[in-house]
Amino acid sequence: KYHPDKNPEDAEAAKRFQEVAAAYEVLKDADKRMLYDTGGMEAVAEMAKEEAGGGRQAMDPFSMFFGGGQQEQDRGRGGGNRGPDVRMNFEVSLEDMYKGGSVSAKIKRRIVCRGCRRADTAERKARCAKCGRCPNEVRTVHRQMGPGMIVQQQEEVPSKEKCTQEETTLDAVIERGMDTGHEIVFERMSEQTPKQIPGNVILTIKSPRHKRFRREGKDLHADVRITLKQALLGFELDLEHLDGRAVTVRSPPGKITKPGDVIKLRGEGMPVHNFPSEFGDLFVTCHVDFPAEVTQAQTQALQEHFV
Repeated sequence: KYHPDKNPEDAEAAKRFQEVAAAYEVLKDADKRMLYDTGGMEAVAEMAKEEAGGGRQAMDPFSMFFGGGQQEQDRGRGGGNRGPDVRMNFEVSLEDMYKGGSVSAKIKRRIVCRGCRRADTAERKARCAKCGRCPNEVRTVHRQMGPGMIVQQQEEVPSKEKCTQEETTLDAVIERGMDTGHEIVFERMSEQTPKQIPGNVILTIKSPRHKRFRREGKDLHADVRITLKQALLGFELDLEHLDGRAVTVRSPPGKITKPGDVIKLRGEGMPVHNFPSEFGDLFVTCHVDFPAEVTQAQTQALQEHFV
């Protein structure tokens, strides 16, 4: 509608077309959308100017000597315009790691109150009543250090925006077979600061001790207690697995089970992460409960039947 080809002599249409194009650029880029939410088009324009000029250190001849390498790495992922990441431990049950699913985590974080810089209406005043002062902002200024030498420097200034604390729910997708130490990343979900892209929230999975199973990689380990009679004559018992089904553990036919013997159940371990059709094994260690004493009749029977 406002394309210059359709409106070659219309200055207003050209202006509208540029506004629409700028809005589209913001909407299609997640970082620019976040910058717009926390600092408006002013923050988006500042980011574009920095990118066009090569970043915050483009005109700083000292950066190559003082940490320039790290700054160069930072610039590639948002650099000085991106907030720090937040790392948190996140407990996930062994059952959820076995079956997979979604687990919610709640965090409290600072957010920028949109439109609360000027609370000039009753509705806006009511909505912004819970909002307080944002942290100081960092702005880039140009200073002349000598004849023909202009450098960029950063300085803190009070923020004109308003901020508040918000409880946010993160829905973590637990894939089958994930293990302790796996990281789940929520991009741009850390605390907000005006004119800055928030860092990521990184949840590191931790599995609490399980009442029945112990995990070692893709394998599971469990313990069962059996009587002396079961050890001598054989046994068969059911063990409730992580998905609620019963797994049968039985002794080899004709074999006496000794304390500490291990029975291997192939394919009854954990699913292999990224290959959920593959499973590890389950190792069941047998513990024999010996009687505290035997009667005279039992002693005589043992003498008769055992050499």
